[in-house]
Amino acid sequence: MGGPGYNGPGYGGPPPYGYPPAPQPQRRKQNRMIIGIAVPVIVVLFIVASALSNGKSAPTGEWKAGQCVSSEGRIGDQAGKAFHRTGCGSSDAKAKVTKMTASVLIGGPTDCPDDTDAMVSVDQAHSINVGKEVACIRNLSAPHPGDVGQGGGVFRAGDCILDPQQSSHLQETACASPHWGTVLRWAADAASCPQGESYDAVPLFASKQALCVRRG
Repeated sequence: MGGPGYNGPGYGGPPPYGYPPAPQPQRRKQNRMIIGIAVPVIVVLFIVASALSNGKSAPTGEWKAGQCVSSEGRIGDQAGKAFHRTGCGSSDAKAKVTKMTASVLIGGPTDCPDDTDAMVSVDQAHSINVGKEVACIRNLSAPHPGDVGQGGGVFRAGDCILDPQQSSHLQETACASPHWGTVLRWAADAASCPQGESYDAVPLFASKQALCVRRG
């Protein structure tokens, strides 16, 4: 029997020596609430990270094949173009880099794929039009100026050009528009091109290579 003021363990007052402390269910409930809140926060952070990595952000570092670009003005026009890279999942993406290759002389043959719509000189130090490398670009959807006779891309058989005497460099144009000649092929030199009144050879500036052309 207890003395005055003692009501036994658990009935008020500190427990006697040897008894375990009373359970604290409220604190455990709070711990569960903290864990329950932390899990949704982690899920939200994962969703945000996934959204940032779904291809919508612009790539950084060196230009590489497979990256997407956008530009100011009409895609495929090689004059006065200011391309910038963007994520392939972005609504700004209009074309894709199909290949990076060495820079060449203006108007000369390139190592770009035949279906290239536009070429842009890229300085891998992140400035544009310095000419250290060439990005070969293909539009993600039509129009495709690089298709044969459409007025853009690389010079290849079936493309049409304007009179080289009227410009400081070879200039391609759509075959459906007035043109000076139709490209036959590239040759090692002018003498290797077909001879005759209907044919001409357009030599490449500072090189022996020539573009063989059938006039008209």
